[in-house]
Amino acid sequence: MPGINEFPQRAEAALAQYGDLFTNECQRHHFAKYLTGLFSADRNTVLGIHAEFAQTTD
Repeated sequence: MPGINEFPQRAEAALAQYGDLFTNECQRHHFAKYLTGLFSADRNTVLGIHAEFAQTTD
């Protein structure tokens, strides 16, 4: 199964609503990534969420 390469609309909408609660872009990105994992992972654990994302070297 290919990993997630972009955030779904639900995560983008939540980010638009709650993004200003975070002090920097890095925190907002991790928030969106966490929500995406919760929405799409078969297992809603840290390992299950991690497994859903594409492994990149950045």
